[in-house]
Amino acid sequence: MNRETNLNILHAVLSLDCGGLERLVLYLCKEGIAAGDQVTVLCLDHPGELADEIQKAGARMITLNRKPGLMRLSEAVRLRTLVKQTAPDIIHCHQMTASFYIGMAAKTLNIPAIVHTEHGNHDYSGWRRRLLASLAFRSVNKIYCVSQNVADNLATRHRLVAKNRLAVQANGIPVPAEGHHCTTLTREQLGIDKQATLYGTVGRLARIKRQERLLNAIAALARMGRKVHLILVGEGACRTELEQLADELEINHLVHFAGFQLDPLPWIMLLDVFVLTSDSEGMPMALLEAWAARKPVVVTAVGGLPELVSEGKTGLLAPPDDQQRLVSNLDSLATNPEQRSRLGNNGYTLVTKKYSAERTARTYREGYLSLLH
Repeated sequence: MNRETNLNILHAVLSLDCGGLERLVLYLCKEGIAAGDQVTVLCLDHPGELADEIQKAGARMITLNRKPGLMRLSEAVRLRTLVKQTAPDIIHCHQMTASFYIGMAAKTLNIPAIVHTEHGNHDYSGWRRRLLASLAFRSVNKIYCVSQNVADNLATRHRLVAKNRLAVQANGIPVPAEGHHCTTLTREQLGIDKQATLYGTVGRLARIKRQERLLNAIAALARMGRKVHLILVGEGACRTELEQLADELEINHLVHFAGFQLDPLPWIMLLDVFVLTSDSEGMPMALLEAWAARKPVVVTAVGGLPELVSEGKTGLLAPPDDQQRLVSNLDSLATNPEQRSRLGNNGYTLVTKKYSAERTARTYREGYLSLLH
């Protein structure tokens, strides 16, 4: 086999509900189809918001519609049938649960190779989850991790996988060409003060993302007399709680909850500063998209973020529990447009050189071919 060989690739996920993992699958599908491969996406649970985009790209979509809890025998039989009918050269799993069930289904089907991507740092300390992970990882030929920190979590912290079975493979995004114009939003449309420094973030409104840190920082800046506004793009279980906090802090007039957006780029383009305040991150796609839009970034120094962001060069870092440092970083960028421009331009240069979807897909494809040899 060589690089011109057309492959039959099956991507396995729980669903295509919109997140960084799922968007990477979309980009890999698009790049695979552009390379002439046959691409299928198997959703174990339900299709999700990105299913239509996957099909528009030319990939085949199949769904198991698994019920909550352990997979039933009838579901396992159907899963095996679906994999057999697809007859892939490569199965690429994107969640531990997907790898566990796919590995079991593929055991008797002589699938040439199965790979798994670990997209974030998960807690494998519980015996049940540790057992499932051990079985899942044993059934795959290669495990990719989106950052060295994620690889260390598997190999060193939890001792689930030998280091020689791991490879670090960064995420990538479609980088807009110079002069590219997306659908534009304006401050006038959203009723945002033209003089305000506009901060924002993209991600699930979930406990691990800790958006309350950003709300508290905006409140602190407002008390200091700064003109500020915040946009939160995303949906999730913590939305009501975050809305209540904005009300308690008396900044609800300074916060715009944008909800789920299939294409977050127009919202990112509107920002002055992109911010992530998470407790854990693997390699967030939203950060790469902010860089692609030439936006300066302020992030917590957790997970794979210190590997990505060079302090003072491509962004500003703050310890996760140092609220004062977060406020200071945000304030320093508000008053220094030259620094914002420099950080944003450096981020753009970095993402175009190292983190394009084309580069990521090409590296994965070379890995597929290497296994098939």
